[in-house]
Amino acid sequence: RTRSTRRCSASRAARPAPTLRCASFATSHARPAPPGRPAGDRVPPPRHLIMPKRPLDDVVLVIRGTVIDSPELTTLRVRTHAVLGVRAIGTVAFCEEGHTEPLSPGSSLVLREGGEVVLSRGCVIRDLPARGFLCPGLVDTHTHAPQFSFTGIGYDLQLLDWLNKYTFPSEAKFKDSAFAARVCRNAVARTLRNGTTSCMYFATIHTDAALQLGRIASGMGQRAFVGKVNMDRNAPESYCETTADSLAETERFVEGMLSDAESGGRGAEVEPSSGVCSECAPLGPAAQPVITPRFVPTCSAELMEGLARIAARHQLLVTSHISENAGEIEWVKSLHPTKESYASCYDYPGLLGRRTVLAHGVYLGESERALLKSRGASVSHCPLSNMMLRSGMLNVRRLLDEGVTVSLGTDVSGGASPSMLQSIREALKVSNLVSLAEGRPGGGMWEPLSFTEAFHLATAAGARSLGVDGLTGDFSTGSLFDAVVVDPEAPASPFELYEGDGALASFEKWMQLGDDRNTAEVYVQGSRVFALKEGLWTSR
Repeated sequence: RTRSTRRCSASRAARPAPTLRCASFATSHARPAPPGRPAGDRVPPPRHLIMPKRPLDDVVLVIRGTVIDSPELTTLRVRTHAVLGVRAIGTVAFCEEGHTEPLSPGSSLVLREGGEVVLSRGCVIRDLPARGFLCPGLVDTHTHAPQFSFTGIGYDLQLLDWLNKYTFPSEAKFKDSAFAARVCRNAVARTLRNGTTSCMYFATIHTDAALQLGRIASGMGQRAFVGKVNMDRNAPESYCETTADSLAETERFVEGMLSDAESGGRGAEVEPSSGVCSECAPLGPAAQPVITPRFVPTCSAELMEGLARIAARHQLLVTSHISENAGEIEWVKSLHPTKESYASCYDYPGLLGRRTVLAHGVYLGESERALLKSRGASVSHCPLSNMMLRSGMLNVRRLLDEGVTVSLGTDVSGGASPSMLQSIREALKVSNLVSLAEGRPGGGMWEPLSFTEAFHLATAAGARSLGVDGLTGDFSTGSLFDAVVVDPEAPASPFELYEGDGALASFEKWMQLGDDRNTAEVYVQGSRVFALKEGLWTSR
């Protein structure tokens, strides 16, 4: 449904119900703040990611209609007849509900929160689809770009056999840069078209292919966090590095990514098969490098220590896998018999901290959960992959109750869908099963996740785990404007709306039934990077 062509100027015991905030849904349930890290206690960003400050005199886009976000775990904020302004630097200038006055370029908008905004003659005013809405961009904190080449294959196996039969041979093909570029382009296109504005990707051990992935994502408009995978043991000879080479290539990868960021991405080498213009200004922000030891069994202690030094030197995010599969955990115990736990294998080298995102965590013990909380590390819950590879069911409620930060990931191709909506649905299903199958230590059932909580994990919780200044996953003033325009009545929509279906019904139906056919537009840092009706990647 989408052409690959680019255009440019040059060519988140029982609990209270969630809170709904809006003009027409005025039900509020007072409750203590949930345990864990306060919403504002985010990872401090490196200096090169801090947004500049400017006065409110450069609103270039105003969007009118229903605006939905989830600033807190148990809060769904629904604002009808809203106006949302976006500044030239790509941040939210204001967002208020209850505005029905006519607007046009050059007119004035009086805000109840104070002040008057005079819209410039060049300001673009967009009305949302009649029964549509605007929501924050979805945040995928764990997926594998190279595995898009064999998605849908091999679910008769469990993790370790699946890695050896399918994953390692497929990823080894990324030494062919042209092949790698085609797969990466498709990975970015599919995730972005499904409303994923920020995505943390595993690449492969191949440095050049990992650099290509970052350039392709940036070129197509997605906010990407890319990891060159590290493996120096327990991998096929054709797909394994020496410790020295792995560290040296990681240094080259990081320097290449940072160089691309400094140059704005223009002129960086991109394979023609990517469909991305190398001479054009990228549609999206520069991709960020991530330190990525695949998992403990494939990484020696020496390698892990070296990677920790690189991460500390550049203030980089760290991502890996942990406690996904019972066999994997036994393997780690045999490799590190003196270590207290799987989590300690990351902690001892210095890889466990506030910038660490660990995928899965299905079998984390009590001491491991306490360690993750104390270090400020987060868990990327990948429910679809956990089910399809028969790895197990993560008790998300327990993690949240114990104060561990949780986000969501698709984990393609362990998970067979690139859609974060599917991850939300699977998270809700798994949570229901956990509440039936696993009792609380003191008695009673674990409370299943609500749809509001699952949406929060997929937006604000994910965004805040990435540590980018302004990336909040909601529409608070000053936040980066990453957003999706949802059209429930788009052609071939997989669900219908009927008389009496209001904004909340429309939102719930989309979460449970919607897909990429409902993605009308996608914005990243204020720029529209995808428009379904135009069927192409748009320019700034």
